Amino acid sequence: MANKEQRRVMLWAHPRTLSTVFEMALASRSNTKVFHELYVIAYHFGAEKVFPEDRIPTIPGFLFRNVKDTLEAENSSQDTIICKDMAFCLDGKFDRLPDGYVHTFIIRDPRRTISSMCKTYAAGETPLELLPPAGGIKAVYDLHKFVTTELKQDSIVIDAYDLACHPESIIQKYCKVTGIPFEASYLNWKPGNIDHFHDVWKNTILYDANFSIAANSSCFKPLSDRDQFDISHLPHEARIVIDKAMPYYNELFEKKILP
Repeated sequence: MANKEQRRVMLWAHPRTLSTVFEMALASRSNTKVFHELYVIAYHFGAEKVFPEDRIPTIPGFLFRNVKDTLEAENSSQDTIICKDMAFCLDGKFDRLPDGYVHTFIIRDPRRTISSMCKTYAAGETPLELLPPAGGIKAVYDLHKFVTTELKQDSIVIDAYDLACHPESIIQKYCKVTGIPFEASYLNWKPGNIDHFHDVWKNTILYDANFSIAANSSCFKPLSDRDQFDISHLPHEARIVIDKAMPYYNELFEKKILP
């Protein structure tokens, strides 16, 4: 388990929230150990994965308890440990959470995230069987509720729009509430730092589809106006997902760190 001086932080996300860009920024600091989406590997590729055996090969050593053990293991060589992961991959089983961590959350307007997923997969056709309920933000909402009511931790939520448009202010405040030392490299970092990625994420197809743009970033770039949305071109099923997701987003939005 962590010593008293060591900071351990979970960054929980839903897909397409700029969470990997934020991870690249945080990974730029020396003396920091970063884990990239271990729960996602267990969820999609481990022996307890949600998809059939004939569709996705199993990766040994990725039971959910293995992930928990990895995150809880002693690590005396770094003063900060950070894991970025997807909340929906806990599958609502909060006993899978690692002990000793401060839990934080990044959110983004579902009109943006679902639109982004529609572009990423199948030339604009959203693969609904691959999408978690409400595009993944319901799982963030449920986990946030558990962390604040059952674990009695403070609410720490950042919005992707604020992070992209006001990175210095947001990251400084994030560092203050988590205890992570702030460094200038969080605003400008060396691209391509994926040494901490598991080999499965370095697979060309998975990497290109999910991480290549974020992993090769070197700074935050402002997003277009928050209120400029056009979802009329999206499939009807995608618009239904957005409608289900917005109430969860709106409630978490009220709890976010302000620039």
